[in-house]
Amino acid sequence: MSSQAAMVTRREAIAGLGAGLGALGVGLILPGGGAAQEQQPYVLGDWTGDSFAPMHAIRDGLSRAPLPPPERRVDVAVIGGGLAGLAVASLLQDRDVIVLEREPEPGGVAKSKRWRDVDYALGSAYIVDLSEPFSRFYDTLGLAPRPVSAPVDRALTGVAGEGDPRDGKWRSAYDDLKALLRRLRESRDFPGMPISEASAPALALDRLSLFDFLRGEHIEAELFGLIDAYCLSALGAPADEISAYAGVNFLSEINAPIYAFPGGNAAIARAMAARISGAGEGRIVTGAAVYAIEPAEGGYARVGWFDALHPGEPRCLEARWAVVAAPYFFAGRILRGVDPAATAAMTSLRQGSYLVANCCFEGPPPELHYDSWALGAQSFSDAISATAVLPAAERPKDHSVLTVYAPFRDPRAGRARLLAGDRAALAAPIVEELRRFLPETFGAARLVEARLTRWGHHHTIAAPGIVATMRAVPKRFGNVLLAHSDGQGMPAVESAIVEALSAVEIIKRG
Repeated sequence: MSSQAAMVTRREAIAGLGAGLGALGVGLILPGGGAAQEQQPYVLGDWTGDSFAPMHAIRDGLSRAPLPPPERRVDVAVIGGGLAGLAVASLLQDRDVIVLEREPEPGGVAKSKRWRDVDYALGSAYIVDLSEPFSRFYDTLGLAPRPVSAPVDRALTGVAGEGDPRDGKWRSAYDDLKALLRRLRESRDFPGMPISEASAPALALDRLSLFDFLRGEHIEAELFGLIDAYCLSALGAPADEISAYAGVNFLSEINAPIYAFPGGNAAIARAMAARISGAGEGRIVTGAAVYAIEPAEGGYARVGWFDALHPGEPRCLEARWAVVAAPYFFAGRILRGVDPAATAAMTSLRQGSYLVANCCFEGPPPELHYDSWALGAQSFSDAISATAVLPAAERPKDHSVLTVYAPFRDPRAGRARLLAGDRAALAAPIVEELRRFLPETFGAARLVEARLTRWGHHHTIAAPGIVATMRAVPKRFGNVLLAHSDGQGMPAVESAIVEALSAVEIIKRG
């Protein structure tokens, strides 16, 4: 910890917040392991999210299997149909492009489902930056992002009758935080994207944790419960485990509007998929798990893959360009014959694990803020109203959906619990604490179904040093390019677009 930050230790900061919130505590031990209720009063939907089996098959041996003879040759093969991969393919729609996506549908964490007439997000929910090149990119997709109408968010203490502390006892401290972030945002040294253009002062932030930086700037300890909840939800770890570069970049949104579509960022993924498919049938192949990529110099890269339902039947294609739009921890395992130091840097990154619970209610819904932060909750960080993005006149009067985000503080333990798949044990503590923190949700309505989504490797944790690491990792291996949000060190839609644009520029230059 730096000498500036030594004035208040991490333990002292937490103790200070605990005193402000009474007996709540701020550990955010997410999610808890309480037993499910004996008689479940609501339906538990089937799992959505990650398909573990094909990726574990690759991990456990298929990544070393030989490639069969190629059956097809294309100009560009994109490995991964998340936001970055779809962006690459949509920007290269005039080429012979194929997207290989392991899941039954493209989108990565930007997917949605529907309950009755309400679209809800399974993961990625909103965007924040409409500057260039992002606004131009959305224009090409025919999308017009709308700002979330006020009130946008609130902080909840779980104490009956107690309002948002930012409007009361935390007002001065929160104003100081906003002023600091405003000054940084307006500075030429703001820690932005692309990270390749970062100034030396911005890069210096990457060597600090967000906690150390904010304490060095005299941000009050009482705010760190809220900041930790935000960092866990957005970046996969609390403030003392997050790079100040990434943390400041993300936190700066508190001074700006955020933009959301019904169902979250799945709207962006669907628009890109439609653009790709409109340029030619069969360009997006789902259920296709890539297990090996062999780069080439001046020739064709070879890509080995298999149908997720038939892992014993490997296939192969050749591509003038292969774009790996998959998380780095996985890309490093399937790239063959490249610099071991580069793949070691990729596979050493930590990955957060995540549970999302979409809670479906029947009955008159209360008027909720778009995002509600639960200070001191043990089972979740925040909850988004799926209908708050709709104009007031279009919101249902007799049903609603609440999207609850529950990142695991210990990602390895979280992955084990998600793989075990005990939905009742995972849902019960979330529902119990929702009754405490958002009691108005249950006032005139009844929870009828909880739909759980599991993300075992949700995104790379933006730990201190992440920007330096990503700047040092090569993005090109012969005719194989990396294009994933990991490349910017921050799990954001904007990161995916920046990485896609960079890969497309290289391909178009030839």
